[in-house]
Amino acid sequence: MNDFRQQTVAELAQPLRPANNLTSFIYTNALLRSSTAMTTPLLHFWTLDRTVILGLKDQRLPHLAAALDLLQHRDYHYFMRNSGGLAVISDDGILNCSLFFPWHLEEHQLTIDEAYQRMITVIQAAFPELTISTGEVTHSYCPGTFDVQVNGQKIGGISQRRSQVGVVVMLYLSICGPQIKRGELIRDFYAAGLGNQPNKWHFPDVWPTAMTTVADLLHQPLTVQGAQYRLEHVFKHRNNAAFDQLTWQPQFIKYLNDERLTITKLQNRLTKED
Repeated sequence: MNDFRQQTVAELAQPLRPANNLTSFIYTNALLRSSTAMTTPLLHFWTLDRTVILGLKDQRLPHLAAALDLLQHRDYHYFMRNSGGLAVISDDGILNCSLFFPWHLEEHQLTIDEAYQRMITVIQAAFPELTISTGEVTHSYCPGTFDVQVNGQKIGGISQRRSQVGVVVMLYLSICGPQIKRGELIRDFYAAGLGNQPNKWHFPDVWPTAMTTVADLLHQPLTVQGAQYRLEHVFKHRNNAAFDQLTWQPQFIKYLNDERLTITKLQNRLTKED
């Protein structure tokens, strides 16, 4: 089978602000629905300022309002993504990267593990100085089987969303900045959300030292822009012409509007519970 990194890929980069922080997942869902119209795989980068992205499971916190108040008091924005999982942080030291693989461009529909392996291959190629592996880092925030780690410390996490027309593999990667403070924030978020009740929902017991950044591991400065450059240049050929046309198509705009409505309804529900 040909090396997927030899394919031409399109690229979309979105530096987002809190006022439009829902855009990241609105675009993710709309792009996945548009897979049949893609002529190449897509590499989607996005960033957010001081935002905690909640997972659907976080709604089960018995004192969710107190947990959300804590985020506000520490000057963090928040919203809930319409997928499983748990809270993660996005700020100016975190890079989010998604890879879209339309089924019609593949020799076969990738299995769950094959799709994850493609993202792992990209990360390893982008940072060859590091011995990157996967496996759950239990005391990280949003722990999972495909935690991205070096020497047992987590630097990112991977998830995926699949449909009948393609798959998107989503990565958040801690590039630089105060990772200890990020861990402390999520630790305190869950402490406030649980109150004194037993943790029967198995929310993570976050140890701030369980996670680190790529820059700290490299022992040299690294910006989000520098990390993005490394990731995009794993692919040998990049061409946005056909993708740019897709984003102006009426069908894609309809998908955007549909997804905006769905995710906005979820945020309204969260506000009511708050």
